[in-house]
Parts: sequence; structure tokens; C-alpha cells
Amino acid sequence: MMNNNSLPCQLSAVRFAMWDLHLYLDTHPNDCAMTDLWNEYANRANRLTREYERMYGPLTPESGIGMNWTKEPWPWQNCVGDR
Repeated sequence: MMNNNSLPCQLSAVRFAMWDLHLYLDTHPNDCAMTDLWNEYANRANRLTREYERMYGPLTPESGIGMNWTKEPWPWQNCVGDR
């Protein structure tokens, strides 16, 4: 179970806030304070994404990791005692 301080939970919360601000900025494009806040959340999301990917692997194919994932064992290949 994820707790509220877990990395995936933090990343999800930041991305949700970014989406909410994005919707707001669609109708209030000149609100500089909210634009600055969106940029802060974007920077935080980038940091959290890099940290997550460093610990657990890529979140998306666009993560810039290349095709290295094809050389690693698949998760089910790491199971012990299945053979």
C-alpha cells in the first residue's frame, strides 16, 4: 500500500496539481502568479520523475533511457522458485 509520502504518491499529486493549473490557465492566461506556480510544479515533477526512474526504471518510453530496458530481465524472470 502506498503512503502519502511515497514517491509515486508525491508524483501523482504534483501532476494532478499541474493539470488543475493547466485547466485554470486555459481560461486565465495572463495570471502570472499561477503561471509561476505551474512552473514550480513542473520543475518538482521533473525532479520526482528523475528520482523515481533512478530507483525503479523508466516511467515512459520517452524517458530518454533508450532501448536499455530490452536488455534487462523482465520482472517475471526475476522470480525465484518458479522453474
